[in-house]
Amino acid sequence: MDSHTVAGVGNIYANEALFLAGIHPARAAGRIGLARYQRLATCVQQVLEESLAQGGTTLRDFVNGDGQPGYFSLYLRVYGKGGQACPLCKTSLKEVRQGQRGTVYCPRCQR
Repeated sequence: MDSHTVAGVGNIYANEALFLAGIHPARAAGRIGLARYQRLATCVQQVLEESLAQGGTTLRDFVNGDGQPGYFSLYLRVYGKGGQACPLCKTSLKEVRQGQRGTVYCPRCQR
């Protein structure tokens, strides 16, 4: 979640990619092994591709060049869903403020 370590991935997409990769958002970058970094890179790419396919993520009043909203918000797994059930294990998702960002994660699936 530290934009000084990985830049260019927005908060929504960072939450989603970390969830898919099974990485806790508070885990220090230096405490993640190479295989998990590679998995995270793949998950970032997957989340961005999914979002682009849906026209982006409209949370308020964003529209694209054709005046259409993005529909990826309908497919979000964790972002904005603090207190709801994890889509994988049904544990309650936790929401915290981390680096001035809202961060949602599953305390069971993300280590």
